[in-house]
Amino acid sequence: MFRAGAASTIINPPLGVSLGGYFHERPCESVLDDLLAKALVLDDGTTTVAFVVCDLQAIESTEVNTARKLASQATGIPAENIMISTTHTHTGPQVRRNRTVPTSQDYLDRLPGLIADAVTKAHAALRPATLRLGEEYEDRLAFNRRFRMADGSVVFNPRKCADGILGPDGPIDPQLNVLRVDGEDGQPLAILANFAMHPDVMGGCHASADFPGKASRLVSGMYDSKPLVIYMQGAAGNINQRDIENPDTQNGPDWVLKIGRILAGKILAASELSEPMESTAISTARQILDIRYHALTDDLRTKAERVLADPNAGEFDRAQAEAISRYQLDGKSAEVEVQAIRIGDTAFVGIPGEYFVEHGLSIKEWSPFAQTFVIELANNTFGYIPTLDAFHPGTYETMPIVSATLEPSAGVQMSNAAGRLLLSLAAD
Repeated sequence: MFRAGAASTIINPPLGVSLGGYFHERPCESVLDDLLAKALVLDDGTTTVAFVVCDLQAIESTEVNTARKLASQATGIPAENIMISTTHTHTGPQVRRNRTVPTSQDYLDRLPGLIADAVTKAHAALRPATLRLGEEYEDRLAFNRRFRMADGSVVFNPRKCADGILGPDGPIDPQLNVLRVDGEDGQPLAILANFAMHPDVMGGCHASADFPGKASRLVSGMYDSKPLVIYMQGAAGNINQRDIENPDTQNGPDWVLKIGRILAGKILAASELSEPMESTAISTARQILDIRYHALTDDLRTKAERVLADPNAGEFDRAQAEAISRYQLDGKSAEVEVQAIRIGDTAFVGIPGEYFVEHGLSIKEWSPFAQTFVIELANNTFGYIPTLDAFHPGTYETMPIVSATLEPSAGVQMSNAAGRLLLSLAAD
């Protein structure tokens, strides 16, 4: 018998805790809408897995490992069968260490227990369920934020309607995947929705789940069963909502509502048009890659010294220079987890960082599954994971050490690993 259970816990920061996402401090002044850790547990009678998505900018392995351990102890779910990711909201508490904006150790100490509580409650709520798979397409909301310029350069988020913009430097991913989980009454108890776009729309000093939270609440409200709607962030490292030809600001509460409504409509359509899965078998696979950290070159050291001595240096350059000044990972390697979970006719891939959309599209293209959910910022974060090509013109996302912490080939290594894992799951 296939069973499913869903639950959430509130993970709001205390007032005064610094919000993450920018290079300057923003003490939390209020909570506009609750930040949640949402959990879905699935059990096919042989294998049990859990998906957790938190309304946070990111999550590091320290908190992931502790949360997995606590959840496993409480439920019996193997720790390696739990995928913990984040929506990447830029109005949640700072959770990344060694950044220009400080973390709250008290909050980080409490976070794993809150995440584990969501899994524990979802596990306790297990009941007979069926699965449906759906998809929609939306190509008007998301934009590649790197642009080719007439002078031959590539610019990150250029001024809107500026002269000299030739066009975007890369694609978007318009696919919106939906996994709908129904109870015995045929009504949804949970909906997983996967789309790629940076949630940096709300802004300000107030905690908010941004448009993923808004869209999720709108969809849930359309059903009498009030399903737990879980937005899973796609490969959105170089994707945002900023239309370069639209002079409007496209930020703030009104735009959160606009985007939330549009995505909610797409999620709802995918849910209502979803088809029953032929299989509900669950299997898992993962690989721990040994990937070198970005090298600290003499040129980087010289640049950092120059920037730190310049009182007029820009925010990005100063953040990079400060990161270089305390960098201790040169010549070392990181343990990078790539996780894959098969749920019947589809599969989920977890990548630990802000994955460029080209990598996500590549995983989908070569996946043996008709629909593949690519989930960024899963189980850890190594910052931006650009394409090899992106490093050559260079932009904010490729700034070594502060933005891109791993060697330039990291993204390809991860997508290759994902491909191998998906093939192994399809062969089961």
